Amino acid sequence: MNIQQKIDQAITNGSLSVKKEGEKNWYNYKLAITFLYWRRNLHDGYSIEVFDKKSDLHIETVII
Repeated sequence: MNIQQKIDQAITNGSLSVKKEGEKNWYNYKLAITFLYWRRNLHDGYSIEVFDKKSDLHIETVII
């Protein structure tokens, strides 16, 4: 199971909330959540950048 599948599953289960922008720790990862807007005031999804918690190394960017 890759990181994107883990994040999708955690969001559907309710164990990961993406309602607030910003950084949060999640298991062994640090997530930077940004809202995506297609046009003015039309929310279009989320960009979640995944970093290693210890080394701050960028691992993956997930767009939902």
